[in-house]
Order: sequence, then structure tokens, then C-alpha cells
Amino acid sequence: MSSGRGCALPIAFEVRAVPSLTEIAATEWDTLAAPGGLYASHAWLGSVEREPGAGVEYLLARRADQPGRLACALPLYDVETEYNPYYAHRRHLDLLDLDGSWTLAGARRGYRYELPAAPDTGPELDALLAAALERAAARGARGLLFPFATTRTARLLWERGAAVALDGADATVTTDGAPFDEYLRKLSSKRRIAVRHEFSTFRAAGYELGLEKLADCYTEAAPLLGQIQRKYGHEAHDEGMREYLAGQAEALGKYSRVFTARRSGRLVGFSLMYEFGDTLYARAVGFDYAETGKAFEYYALCYYLPVEYMHRQGLRRLHLGMETYEAKLARGARLGPLWSVALPVPGSPLPEREPADTSEWPRRFGRRALPEEEWQQPWAAPWEGSGAPGAREVAR
Repeated sequence: MSSGRGCALPIAFEVRAVPSLTEIAATEWDTLAAPGGLYASHAWLGSVEREPGAGVEYLLARRADQPGRLACALPLYDVETEYNPYYAHRRHLDLLDLDGSWTLAGARRGYRYELPAAPDTGPELDALLAAALERAAARGARGLLFPFATTRTARLLWERGAAVALDGADATVTTDGAPFDEYLRKLSSKRRIAVRHEFSTFRAAGYELGLEKLADCYTEAAPLLGQIQRKYGHEAHDEGMREYLAGQAEALGKYSRVFTARRSGRLVGFSLMYEFGDTLYARAVGFDYAETGKAFEYYALCYYLPVEYMHRQGLRRLHLGMETYEAKLARGARLGPLWSVALPVPGSPLPEREPADTSEWPRRFGRRALPEEEWQQPWAAPWEGSGAPGAREVAR
């Protein structure tokens, strides 16, 4: 709409806060959040909402002339007790060399956050962030803290004055729905031989293989999840694991895909994944170690059977998350960076920062494993020389 003199009138934006995702239709939220994948979805954030330790509200931005169209959205958390040390404020503030009180924004779980925003919503995003910063200031916070932000989200915030620091990376195998043999052809000859050996050994072990819904097997899976948690030094009780999986089944059950291995009908190994959009997301594994461990069960349930399933379903990506990078790269993954981001309230500029040093990553893993369009950002130091001949390339 324009005035009689041909000058465009400013467009008004409505930013509204709601206390629960139950007040927003899942289809409306997911239409906006779909590019961010599972961890930006209505179902996932709804499951996080049920967790103890924090209150939450959701800011929703719409154009006044398009009231039915959600343009962008942002969860804000009032954290009282953080049970996951990787989401502790102090951890992310240390990465950013910051202190003080900050309001957690984005997501509290999943180790990946993509801000739900349509591509053409710059002014709406400005209005949304202004409202969020106003709320943060009212709480006495210095600004908004976004853990585990994707490069797209980090860039949107950096362009609006945020500080950005590298946190880590998550791994994804992209097959584009190819059959297993084509997936193998993308690996090095050495890795192809190893993967064929691992998968054939697993097949020969005689497990009864299945694809199940979490609701149908979480009671059996819980003790196996407890075993692997305790193996790696985490305090885990089987009843707590059962409650966790029961909650996941309730909130995310329709997306669940559980790859199972059984002996005489008894569950001895599983991997829990969620199918969302064109991607399969790995979430949890569990094993009865008295019955497994000699037939590459982990790699078969977490990589090889899912790759076969992706071919049948036409899925493009297997998202494997953070850590154990060498094993993931050896099976065809690439690493995308995850950033800690702090957006200050107006009038509270952040101190100047040195560019983020990401040079360790190409030195450790080689440039082939790192999409430069994701890693080489204006807030990061360039990789000049770090990927020169002689840099170690992970065997693929």
C-alpha cells in the first residue's frame, strides 16, 4: 500500500508472546521451521517444553497486512536449573569471553538451532529480535544467548551486532537417497573394504532385524540405553531411561524409527532415529553388552541399516550430531560448524573480538570434510595455509 504521493507507507509488524506451543498449530510452525529440521520443529520443541528446569515463551512475528502468515518465531527460556552441562550459560559465555546475565534463546536441547524465519522476513526478524531484547532487558539480562546456532542463524544475528564464537560441529552423511553400493563408492577404497567387512560380519551374526516404533519397544530399550550411558561414565538408572524414552515416544512417536537387533525375540541392540523432512536424525543407541560387541553392531544399526532405509524412503541425509568425528568422517560424513552467539541489548555494545580461529578443524580433518561455505565466515579468521598439502585428510 502506498500514499497518494507514491511514497510507501511503513509496514507494521505484530509480535505476540504465547506461553506454550500448544497455542500454535503444528502445521503453521513447521511450515516456517522446516528448513531447520527436527530440532526446530513443533514436536521437538514441544518435548523440550515439558522438561523441568526452565520456563519458556514463544515470540511470534507477523506482518499486520498478512495476519495469517507467521514470518518468524523465537523461543525464550528462563532457566532456573540446567541439567545438561553442554547448555550451561557459563560454558557458552566462556567461549564468547563474556560475563553477566543472558537470556537463553533458540533451543535447550538437540545441539543444533536454526532460527525459524522465512527468507524474505528481514524487517519482521528485526521486530522479533527487538521484542526479545526488550524482554531480556526487563529481566536485567545483557542480551540473548543462542547455543549451537547454525551458520545461517549465526550470520543473521552477526549482521545485527552479535558476537559469534565456534563451539563445535555436527556430522551429516548425505546420500541423496542412493542405494548402499553407491554410498560405498563415495568412500575411499580402504574404507569400502572395511565397511563391507563390518556389514557382512553383522549380517552373518544372525540377528533378527526389525524397524519398529518407539512406542512399541521403549520398555525393552531402556535398560540397553542405561548400559551404554553407564559404560561412558554417565549416571543412569533404567527407570529414568524408561521415563525419558516414554516421553520421547509421546512427543515424537510418529517420527520415530527404531532399528532393532534381537536374539530369540529379545532386544539386544537398537538405534533410535527420527525421520523429519528428508533427513534421518540419530538420537540414541543401546546394547546388551553380554550379547553384542563382536559383529560391528554399532555401525550396522547407526549407519548401514539406516542408509539402506534412506534409499527405500528417498531420504537424503543422515544427521549424526556432535563428537566422535573420526568414526563419522570415515563413513562418509562431513562436518558443519555450530556457533555460540550473543546478541546484546541496544546501548550495550560488546567488546571487540578477535576473529574466531577455526584453523584446528582443517588441520585435524582436512578441508574435504568441511564445507567452506559454512566455515569461512566474516567473523572467522581465514584458513590461509591451513589446508595446504600435508594437512591430514581423514581416511574416507
